[in-house]
Amino acid sequence: MLEILLAVTIMGIVMTVTFMTFTAATTAWQKGTTLVDSLHHGDYVIQQLVMGLRSAYYPETGGDSKYGFVHEDDGDEASAEDTISWVKLGGAMIGRNSTFSETPHRVEFFLADDEEGERAAAVKAWRLQGQLEDFDPEDVDPVFLSKRVVGFNCRMAWELDEDGEIDWLDEWEETNKIPTVVEISLYVTPPVKGDDPVEMKRVVGLRGGAL
Repeated sequence: MLEILLAVTIMGIVMTVTFMTFTAATTAWQKGTTLVDSLHHGDYVIQQLVMGLRSAYYPETGGDSKYGFVHEDDGDEASAEDTISWVKLGGAMIGRNSTFSETPHRVEFFLADDEEGERAAAVKAWRLQGQLEDFDPEDVDPVFLSKRVVGFNCRMAWELDEDGEIDWLDEWEETNKIPTVVEISLYVTPPVKGDDPVEMKRVVGLRGGAL
């Protein structure tokens, strides 16, 4: 009887250890899959932003707010929900099949509630020329890019400081100009609910910047 009890006890311990190992491996796999998925979504959005910023359009005459860079600062780090808007050319962020991709058009990137009421990265776009007199950008329907993006922070610069370092600005007030460089930080959903969002950051140079 004692030997049977000992064997059952050992078997129970082995099964417990095996189950705990399996659970830990499964949890780690699920976390990894969630993180990879979030990073994939974040990478898609950030690449669209990078391509869109690199195709910024600013005429040589300059000084016209119609072509300027607009930034709305809303929060810091992972809780930030900044908005940026600029004029560009090409199909980045709007698709090459857009009817106005090859003419100057303004795009706006921001976070908003989608059709299901969930926060998501969104973009609006509209052409500069040929609009009706009563045209209002607020009436343009946004295109939602990803629900995985839960925060967006942006810094701009157009000159160096006394030490030759980039003089970053948290707010851009020169709306009749465009910055020389833009730092974009996206925050995507973490692998574990309740953890801090994962940060993805890029620094992008703009053609025709004010430096």
